[in-house]
Amino acid sequence: MNLEFLNKRNSKIFELIFISSFWLLLFTAPLFFQWFNRDSIKWNIIINVWFDYLPLLIIFCINRGVLIPFLLFKSRLSFYVLSVVLLITLTVLGSITIRKQLNPQQTPPLHGQTLLQFPDSNKDLKQRKTGNQEAPLSTTPPYINLILLSILLVGFDTGMTLSVKWAQGLQQKAEIQKENIKNELAFLRNQISPHFLMNTLNNIHSLIDFDTKEAKSAIAKLSVLMRHLLYESDATPTTLVKEVNFIKSYIELMKLRFCEEVTILFNLPETLPDITIPSLLFTNILENAFKYGISYENKSFVHINLLLHKNELEFSILNSVHKHKRSEQQPGIGLKNTEKRLKLIYNTNYTFTHAEDGNVFSATIKIPI
Repeated sequence: MNLEFLNKRNSKIFELIFISSFWLLLFTAPLFFQWFNRDSIKWNIIINVWFDYLPLLIIFCINRGVLIPFLLFKSRLSFYVLSVVLLITLTVLGSITIRKQLNPQQTPPLHGQTLLQFPDSNKDLKQRKTGNQEAPLSTTPPYINLILLSILLVGFDTGMTLSVKWAQGLQQKAEIQKENIKNELAFLRNQISPHFLMNTLNNIHSLIDFDTKEAKSAIAKLSVLMRHLLYESDATPTTLVKEVNFIKSYIELMKLRFCEEVTILFNLPETLPDITIPSLLFTNILENAFKYGISYENKSFVHINLLLHKNELEFSILNSVHKHKRSEQQPGIGLKNTEKRLKLIYNTNYTFTHAEDGNVFSATIKIPI
């Protein structure tokens, strides 16, 4: 939320700077124009030009400060359009009326000039001569220019305001989505801890009856693993070395439970690079292999391979499948949990495959590094 507030604040500051610069440039431009074309500035002409800009400034301020926030942003579009039309009409009529009262002998403002035309010493802004006659510069009604410029100004201001609000909405939506993904990842990761603890405690329980010494050793190993689950897993991502050490400790704990008929292999590269990966990313399929792939009655195996390619890490497991265990226990949340985490973290830039072929189950995860 602090980041969202900061972005909104920066957006408001940018708007304020842009708007202030626009109006400052508009009101100072006649000064520079005369300064470049005259020896001295004629303030009566400058004030006359500023007076012509004043209705535009009034329309802008009312539209930005009142009509947009209280009508347009409140989904009252018809009232907003009517209010804009009424605002422009009243401002134009008021401007012409005030001009006539201040100088009743002159025609209405600018006498057909465009409002944004600056005074030039080399040209007469009010008239031009054709032969012996003086012809008006334009026959356009004096209020038309003000109306057109007012419409353009309101359209530009409203469009810019809506664009900024739309961008803020997209950013807020992205922040909410990011927060939801973060919460979901934390939920999925935290599901591993009770699931893993339950299975491991069952393993230790089976050791207590016939080998108390090994049970004590298993509890010590379990404390090491739980330390990783409680502390290391919160600091996502973790280093590959720490994750491999966690897997080794897990395998050693599993070996205490199984007899020599179970073949457990863990193949690793000779050296592990100093890279980071999401914590506990492989734990689910590791648990799945030992939970459904080991039998006390038949020969069983679990083969774990960690391979490093140029820009990819591959973690794969092959394990035996026993039909009686598969019928007794339905696969848990492990594989679905892994699929969800990979999708949330890597979007589509990952590979996760799992299949059963005869009495062999395989699972492979490939992630970019």
